[in-house]
Amino acid sequence: MEEKKSESDKKNNLYLRFTSVVMQMGAVIGGFSWFGVFLDNKYQLKTPIWTIILALFGVFISMYLIFKEVKNINKD
Repeated sequence: MEEKKSESDKKNNLYLRFTSVVMQMGAVIGGFSWFGVFLDNKYQLKTPIWTIILALFGVFISMYLIFKEVKNINKD
């Protein structure tokens, strides 16, 4: 019975870890996108080039964080 309990604890721990990764992704992408909008408004650009560049940069950073977390989970 102890083994089943520890398996469910491990499963719940994985859900919590992936939930935190999703929140990190949202914060990183949202933060970089907000900063891009800020820069576009500050320099009054016709095309939102800073928003596009910084949003994509945020996506790449968040993908790096996901790969790093999955690598850590596979070690465990």
